[in-house]
Amino acid sequence: MNCKKAVSMIPAYLEDDLSAKDLQAFLEHIDNCADCSEELSIQFLITEGLSTLSTGDSYDLQTAMTDKVRESHRDITVHNRLFLLRNIGVILVVLMTIAAFVAIYLVFFR
Repeated sequence: MNCKKAVSMIPAYLEDDLSAKDLQAFLEHIDNCADCSEELSIQFLITEGLSTLSTGDSYDLQTAMTDKVRESHRDITVHNRLFLLRNIGVILVVLMTIAAFVAIYLVFFR
């Protein structure tokens, strides 16, 4: 992913509106690109800062952004594990189906 694409995805990221595939690519880029990481920080601080001003709440915006990125990484890890488990399940069903057909063949056609 290039920087232009990553920066264009920041608003969708902040609104939790990226697919798992896009989120993973976005996070990989943000983790390895200081400029885009800084742009994410700026946009997050502006978005959340304005929200905080309107509600009158105060909290550490930098920590909130770090927590959001950490949570996004956790979400991707869970998604990838579930995807792997689903694929293993599909493979097991296919193997059991093949085994059943082989057993039927051996019992009835031999």
